[in-house]
Parts: sequence; C-alpha cells; structure tokens
Amino acid sequence: NLILKISKYSFVLNIKSDFFVYNTLSNVLIQIDERSFNVLYEKQRNNSCIEKADIEDNELLEELIFRRIVVENDRDEFLVYKAMVNGVRNSKDSMHLTIAPTMDCCFSCEYCFEKKSVSYMSDNTMNSIIKYVNCLSDIQNLSLTWFGGEPLMASDKMLEFYRRFRPTFKGNFSSNIITTAYHIDKDVIDILKEIEVSSMQITFDGNRENHNRIKYTNNCNDVFTKILHNIDLIVKYAPEIKIIIRVNITKQNMSDYVELYQMFLRKYVGKNIAITPAIVMDRGDHVDFCTSKLFSKSEFVDFTINLWKEYGIATSWMNYPNHFISECAIRNGNATTVDAEGYIYKCWEVIGNKKRAIGKLEDGNLVEINQTEMLRNLFGADPLEDKRCSACSYLPLCGGGCPIQRIENEFYDGHNDLCTTYKDHLQDLIECYLEIKKCM
Repeated sequence: NLILKISKYSFVLNIKSDFFVYNTLSNVLIQIDERSFNVLYEKQRNNSCIEKADIEDNELLEELIFRRIVVENDRDEFLVYKAMVNGVRNSKDSMHLTIAPTMDCCFSCEYCFEKKSVSYMSDNTMNSIIKYVNCLSDIQNLSLTWFGGEPLMASDKMLEFYRRFRPTFKGNFSSNIITTAYHIDKDVIDILKEIEVSSMQITFDGNRENHNRIKYTNNCNDVFTKILHNIDLIVKYAPEIKIIIRVNITKQNMSDYVELYQMFLRKYVGKNIAITPAIVMDRGDHVDFCTSKLFSKSEFVDFTINLWKEYGIATSWMNYPNHFISECAIRNGNATTVDAEGYIYKCWEVIGNKKRAIGKLEDGNLVEINQTEMLRNLFGADPLEDKRCSACSYLPLCGGGCPIQRIENEFYDGHNDLCTTYKDHLQDLIECYLEIKKCM
C-alpha cells in the first residue's frame, strides 16, 4: 500500500469557512471540502500518515498526489526543488545583462546604496561588452536592464551601444530601464523607442513635499511636478512602454501612498501604468539615515493588507504567490552587471563598489579577476546547503531570500532579513488575493 503524508510544502487553510490547501512547490491552491480539510489538518498537526480511506473522494486524492500536496516523503520533494534550482543556475541559453552607461546622478537620495561617480561609458567599454556577450555562443535570450547612476544622463551612450550591439545579436531581445524620469523629453523618448525599451520603473518618494525633500537639484525646486510632466510625455508619445511607478515607503511617508494611488488612478485611467509600494531597505552605510523610519517586512505586509481592507487598494504584493524557482540571476554564470568603466559585478546592488567587482572587461575578456568575490556570488551562502532554509516550508517561494543579502550576512557582517513576506502571513495574503479575485 502507498504510504502518504502531507508535504512540508503544503498549507491547509480555513479562510472564512471555505477550505483550501496550498503548496509552495507546485504553487497550486485547491479548494477542498470540509471533511477533507479536517483530515488533512489533523494528519499534518500529528505528522501522521494518510491512508487511502481517509480521503473519500478518489479524484481529489489523485489531484492531491499529482499536485504534490500529499507525498511519500519530504526528502524527495526537496530533491525535486533542488533539481529545479540547479537547472536554472546551470542554464546557458539566457542572459540577464545590466548596463550602467554612467554612475553619475543629479540626485543624492538619503537611502541610495550606489557608489556615484562622474564616469560615462567609453567606446572601448561598449565594444568590449559586445565582444564579451557574443563570445557566449549558447545565449538565445537576452534581457537588458539599463541602470545607473541615472542612465538617462547618458542616453546618447545607450543609443550608441544599442546601434552597435543589436545587429550582432540574433536571439530574442528585450530591454527595460530603472530611472528617476527626470531627464525625459521628446528626444529621449525617441531613443527609448529605438532601443526597444518595453518597460520602465520610475521611483517616487511620496507626495510632492516628501518627494521634493529627497529628490532635488539646484535648478529645479519641484522635481515631483517635472516627473509627472515627463510621464505625460511618455504616455503621449510612447504609450506602448509599460510604466511601473515604484513608491518607496517608509514610516515617514506611509500616509502618502493612498493619495498617490488615487491621483495616478484618476490621471492615467486606462493607460499602460501600474503603481506599487516598495520597502526602503537599510544598507547600513548611511550614517545620517534614520533606520527607525523603516518598515520590517512583517510591518510592511500589515501596511499592504490595510491598504486593501481600509481603502480597497490591491497592490502587487497581494498577487498570487510568485514562483521564485526561476532563481535570482546572480547564481547563473551568464548574469552580468557592467558599470561605465567596464567593471563587472554579479548584482546591481553592489555596482560601483569596485571591491565587490568580479573583474573588468578589456577587449571582451574578463581581467583583474577577483576569484573570491566571484565564488561567493556564484556559490556562497547557498540556501540549499543551509539547514534552516532547506527545512523551511516556504523555501520554494522565497528561494532562501535575496542572494546578495545572504552573501552580505555571511561574509560582510550583514543583518538582512532574508525571509519571504509570505512567512507568517500566507493565509492573510491568500485571503486578500481571493477577495480581490472576486471583485475582478
């Protein structure tokens, strides 16, 4: 007889007298009857085996087995997950390329983790990147992110790189940009369209007063209004470009989000624009930045749930759980972040910090190789080798957390919270998801 148990990746949920079971490995949510719920709940609570007679509905039992909700043992389930992760890590046909055409920026945001410098990408660096990428002959899919600094301060460099690179790459290509949008004008929009930017993330730091307190220049005392004007230009001249408005949330500006959300909803109804709150994280190297302003992950989940409960605002944090088995690109050998001087990093969160570079590109070759940093990025602080993470029911959802933050914790005395926002909030967030789904 087949001996079964509830997978450690399964969660049995009673949501307003409806009964569900969710599995983080298969990412499946199934509604079940009350009797089956009681059986599964008790079996899980007592860590006891499930006999065929325990589930009267044979079709349901077959579905639970097929969806990996009930299994023979958890050791094999972990190996299934491990195989999926290693498959992504060892993939050779895709590349995530991040390019900072400059590390210059006209702002000095108090929470910024980047190392600014007035450097702009040279022709030699462009050619070296192109040569390096084209030597990776297995790549069939390339996703390019323009980063900085503020990349649009070097929009001419972006265009020049694209015109040199694009004819040489024959695979599938997509690109996006992370920008303040301060430098948008009609000419820049024409460049964005030519270089195939399909989406852009634009950061706001609250309402006009709070945004202008953090982002300001000597030449503009109302950056907030200027960026709204620039978004209007994108909507008018490049409506095909998806705009994601990221609102950096702290305890200081948390009340601004509802105001901003309602403003964007009115102003851009029916347009290709989405708005989402985001956590401002403590990077530990800003003496003047008051970390008491910052949310913990748990507090931030409570904030997003309250947005739905109190204001009917559904955020991306309440979407159906994302399946992170895709794994962060940092663990893949092809993932490459390049600064304006040709230094290579495995993650954009350390870009500009040359101590964290894995090397430098010269004539398409990686030189000045920092083997220690390279190996730490590819293999260090691996959640698959972490006893706590490998035993965790949430592992397939969070993948052990952000790899660069794991590396900082293990090798650089970091204190990052690595756990997923679903931990201890899974039922609440799935309840919100189901409510939102009914309203659609």
